[in-house]
Amino acid sequence: METAFMANEIDLSSYTHWWLSRNGLPPAFQGRKDIYTESTESKSTEDGRKFVTKEVLVLFQDYSQTIITIRYDPKDSSQTELDQRHEPPPRPLRQDELEEAYERFGRRLAHSVASKKDAVVGDGTPYALIHELLRPLKEALLPVGSRAYGALVYANLANASTQLNDEIRPGDIISIRNAKFQGKHGPMHAKYTTEVGKPDHVGIVAEWDGTKKKVRAWEQGRENKKVKQESFKLEDLRSGEVKIWRVMPRTWVGWSSKD
Repeated sequence: METAFMANEIDLSSYTHWWLSRNGLPPAFQGRKDIYTESTESKSTEDGRKFVTKEVLVLFQDYSQTIITIRYDPKDSSQTELDQRHEPPPRPLRQDELEEAYERFGRRLAHSVASKKDAVVGDGTPYALIHELLRPLKEALLPVGSRAYGALVYANLANASTQLNDEIRPGDIISIRNAKFQGKHGPMHAKYTTEVGKPDHVGIVAEWDGTKKKVRAWEQGRENKKVKQESFKLEDLRSGEVKIWRVMPRTWVGWSSKD
């Protein structure tokens, strides 16, 4: 049955016994960079037989999810039960809920990214900066691939369509994809053209000027590997997309905190 979201019935390929490997995934999900997965395992004994129950959580970029449950006897592969269910994305958040998430994570992210100025974080890529900053926040939901970072605060598609769900705040995550900015800047109104995010770029909001529609963001891995600030004038976006995300707790998608 097709759903209106990304999580859908998949072929569980039971003949491959993929669940027996440590971080095993069904072949349909192997090697995919646009999902985020976690798994848990528990053991039980029934009538003197030992069973393992494994739960694999697959989160998609629209925050829908597929939950696969496998219950099996490690010594008898004929005793295996597989099940899959699919959850829709969480409902859109109210402004007060977005503000609450900001108080929980946004301020800390804004503070911690500023301390990385001129450093090379991880392997120097834009994504390494985000992952490194989120790592200490055990209750925060990690990014899904390179295009989804939490609840959407702002979306701008080539200035043909924009939406704003809350004020953009320092510590929010900005993702830029296939974007071309063109306009004038500086006291002499010099013309400029900049291409960003071919195909994807990401940074952390440092400052938002709502009057000038200008975002200052911490980034690395675009012009050089060191963490520095760059500004993007959103009304100069001619093509591509800019999205701004609020980091959310794991409970937003019904997951418990990481140990």
